[in-house]
Amino acid sequence: MPVINFGPGAAASPPGPCEWPIDTTCCPGWDDYAPEVQTRATTLAVAILDGLTGRQFAQCPVAYRPCGPKCAGGGGYMSWPVGTPGVAGGGGPWMLPYVDAGVWRNCSCGGGCSCAARCEVPFPTSVASVTSVAVDGLELNPDAYRVDSWRGRPMLVRVDGECWPQCQDMNVEPDAEGSFVITYQPGRPLPVAGQIAAGEYACEIAKACVGADCALPQQIASMTRAGVDIQLVDPTVVAETGLTGLANVDLWIRSVNPARRAQRSRVASVDTYRGRVS
Repeated sequence: MPVINFGPGAAASPPGPCEWPIDTTCCPGWDDYAPEVQTRATTLAVAILDGLTGRQFAQCPVAYRPCGPKCAGGGGYMSWPVGTPGVAGGGGPWMLPYVDAGVWRNCSCGGGCSCAARCEVPFPTSVASVTSVAVDGLELNPDAYRVDSWRGRPMLVRVDGECWPQCQDMNVEPDAEGSFVITYQPGRPLPVAGQIAAGEYACEIAKACVGADCALPQQIASMTRAGVDIQLVDPTVVAETGLTGLANVDLWIRSVNPARRAQRSRVASVDTYRGRVS
């Protein structure tokens, strides 16, 4: 089985987003804040937006150890009458039944033409980006591979003339000879609109952190002072609706998670390529 390492003590899923790129162009005073204020504001903004958008964008990198592009030495599913016709006892298969996207198909093409790349490995999840690929403990040049999509499944394709290992030794360390490790970020790439929304949210959090006026909703439902009525949105009510109280940020949240899902929907299938947490 493939192995995915999330790190010591990690749960069965990645522990949230990591270092979303944010766009603070609409925050003129951002560069004036101390680095620690920027870091805290960014961390909080990204964590909240990650949860409100259903944890669908770039998550923390995971170290994925696949078994290889195919089962080495296997002949596929075999059953009567897939043996050579007219030959008692078989004599070798004339076709190999297999499951493709939930559909049984028969592979009997004698040529080298197919929709699959010559050497590829499927990912167990969606892919936001690939950080590194190492074989036998040696990191490959990014020009040696690319990420394709086949029937909605991300595939890592080798393009430098070599091929991925048919199998690897799961008993050795990830940086040892005999290993095959793909480090990547699960999820979808964060769009530019998300970077802008995260930057605006982080900006308002930074203002609140230093005691400056900000647009974050306060714990006031109604107030009358000097003949002027002031009504502010209760943040607890805003949170219950899965929003932040910031108009532009909430527009983006609604556009990418209109149903307010806690996470992306998943479909269980016996032929789905899955990893294993160790």
